[in-house]
Amino acid sequence: MTLSTSPAAERAIDLLAGLNPPQRAAVTADDGPLLIFAGAGSGKTRVLTHRIAWLIQQGRAEPGEILAVTFTNKAAREMRSRVENLLNLAAGAIWMGTFHAIGVRILRRDGSADGIDRHFVIYDEADRLSVVKRVMNELRLDEKRYPPGGMVALISRAKDEVINGEDQLKAAGTHNEELAARIRLRYDAFLEQNNALDFDDLLMRTVWLFDRHPEVLEKYQKRFKYIMVDEYQDTNRAQYLMVRHLASKHRNLAVVGDDDQSIYQFRGADVRNILSFEKDYPDAQIVKLEQNYRSTQVILDAAYHVIKANPNRADKRLWTDRPGGPKVVVAQTYDEQEEAQAV
Repeated sequence: MTLSTSPAAERAIDLLAGLNPPQRAAVTADDGPLLIFAGAGSGKTRVLTHRIAWLIQQGRAEPGEILAVTFTNKAAREMRSRVENLLNLAAGAIWMGTFHAIGVRILRRDGSADGIDRHFVIYDEADRLSVVKRVMNELRLDEKRYPPGGMVALISRAKDEVINGEDQLKAAGTHNEELAARIRLRYDAFLEQNNALDFDDLLMRTVWLFDRHPEVLEKYQKRFKYIMVDEYQDTNRAQYLMVRHLASKHRNLAVVGDDDQSIYQFRGADVRNILSFEKDYPDAQIVKLEQNYRSTQVILDAAYHVIKANPNRADKRLWTDRPGGPKVVVAQTYDEQEEAQAV
């Protein structure tokens, strides 16, 4: 008796070839919430791309039913290219991009429901700083005493937390916080007059759109059967709410990240988003990618003995089958220039 496999089955085998058991478990996981702890060098990009390809190949989703969120445009391009190579088809129908890119797309399509002109312009960091300086000049605030960059940071943090200008003013606990809130009220008015949104608005206004217009949210909830988010440990409040809103219908939310690599708290990232995933989704499947393909065990052990002192972290430890390696040394340099030369 001769056994034969269909082209689809052969393709399925190809998609899983070369994956280690935890990677394979993540790629082929059943529907429902999925948390993938991916340590440094553990092949998380490969897992994400193979997961997307697997869902399409198995007929569990059409490309247009998948939303994949990355933290950089480069990562989005790389992911799309890999999926296209795996399936030998164009992956343009997949919604793939940064949180900001996804926000822009949604606001241009449906932001009119919340009073947003679809032809809005986007103010970058330089534009934002320029407007804040203009407002400070109107308020006769000394830039040396109140650095504009600091005011921008306070405004940005409030928007990351999805707090409007009036509420930011009410919550102000220091003189600088009060000034930032007053500046913001004029700043936001200036943006509105010029049909502009800043980067933080792209997230905050998307969340407001979903909150205020359930019919718009429902449209995207129905569309995105599967949602994947990379670098989940670096998400802020607005990004967390965007994802939670969109995933609440199908609940096929897969997040990938590593709390040990959370380094962006200074710009609003909240590591609790990944550490509380199991609380948000008690039925979540958990997969840990602990095999490292980048470093030696000597390096991994040294890193572990440092990071294990963190009071709040998920239990995991990276390992590798790469033998030996030189010992880790501590090098002290005079300044960053000397450090760069030493490296």
